[in-house]
Amino acid sequence: MNESRQTNWARLCLVTAVDVEFNIAMKLLTDVVLTQDSGLKLGRGQVSGQHVTVLQTEMGAPGFAEKLRRHLAHNAYDVLLIAGLAGGLAPHLDSGTGVLYDRCYDARTDDSVTASKEKRPSRDENASIRCDSAVVDDLSRRLTQAGLTGLRGAGLTCAQIVTRSAEKQRLGKQYDALAADMESFMVLAVCAERNLPAAVLRVISDDANCDLPDFNRAATAEGRLQPASLAWAMLSQPGASWQFLRQLRPALKSLQRHLQAVLGASVGVANLTTKAKLDS
Repeated sequence: MNESRQTNWARLCLVTAVDVEFNIAMKLLTDVVLTQDSGLKLGRGQVSGQHVTVLQTEMGAPGFAEKLRRHLAHNAYDVLLIAGLAGGLAPHLDSGTGVLYDRCYDARTDDSVTASKEKRPSRDENASIRCDSAVVDDLSRRLTQAGLTGLRGAGLTCAQIVTRSAEKQRLGKQYDALAADMESFMVLAVCAERNLPAAVLRVISDDANCDLPDFNRAATAEGRLQPASLAWAMLSQPGASWQFLRQLRPALKSLQRHLQAVLGASVGVANLTTKAKLDS
């Protein structure tokens, strides 16, 4: 990706993973239109003079790369921003901390839940993609002006949710990384193909010092969590579930504040004129 060009936010594509992240982003926009494009959940709106399109990948972004390629073939953007929650990998980072990736590693072959006994690949053996430095600089400036701190560092994309504290910290040390998600690398790879400036803004939902319930057992191949299986996973590990829920709500509020800052959105004025349109 071209790291020397200046950031232009006139036409922004914002990529989120799950419903709650998508909804937070859409509530910051005015003149909203919700639609579907070839199976791709999509919302359009405006904020601070910018035209913003919000796309949803689902957890793990199954099949999203090809959908994004088709979308970008018919829609022009100046910048693409991936935004949402992530698992913390550094013990000193609290839930709610904002992280700006400067590089994203593809750690899908080095995931805690693969249960493989083969030698794990080293940091240098894993593919990685740099985020556009001009976009990251601009994001950092906007966060600073809003009184927020976006820590800059490496991120990982893993095949599944990293649920164990020991594994989070192992990955953090191995890659010298701050956060882990399940979508960023694939989206950045498509942007690199098209030379579209892109960056990643993540907010830590679960810190590196806590275990999570085994949410992976509740996930479907389409990247959604089955309610019954999710409830069972949480009931099976009440301590981990309480810790997760205790951190989740403040993390979601922090994600909203970070998105408000980078989009220049005003609180309480979003969605004054909302129009829903569902195309098959």
